[in-house]
Amino acid sequence: MPSIRHFLRASVLATLLPCAAQAEMIVLHVERATAGADPGSSARMVEVELKPESSKALADFTSERVGKRIQLRSDGVLLSSATLMSPLEGGSFRITAGQHGFEGKSAEEIALRIMTAGGLTVDDENTTK
Repeated sequence: MPSIRHFLRASVLATLLPCAAQAEMIVLHVERATAGADPGSSARMVEVELKPESSKALADFTSERVGKRIQLRSDGVLLSSATLMSPLEGGSFRITAGQHGFEGKSAEEIALRIMTAGGLTVDDENTTK
């Protein structure tokens, strides 16, 4: 027969498990998104410049997730999924087209989508959209 201690442990574990599975998402406000070519590889890319409050939010979010995968979206559309090697600090970053480009979209279309949507979202990879 289980003791009261086993029952309490099971109750605490059942309470904490949903919290562990909860994915987090942040919204990034974009100052500018421009299309171009990566200088090193000539691959198409989009240069994203964040507003100051979003730069800090991204740095905080990514500093807690080094070694984990995150997803970058614009208006709900997945743009990139990557494993963080270090926190994303600073006011800008690049989204480089993968092996198949931006899945049928040009860098110019992606930059326009980001500006039209007014920003980006970043979430944990296990978040479903």
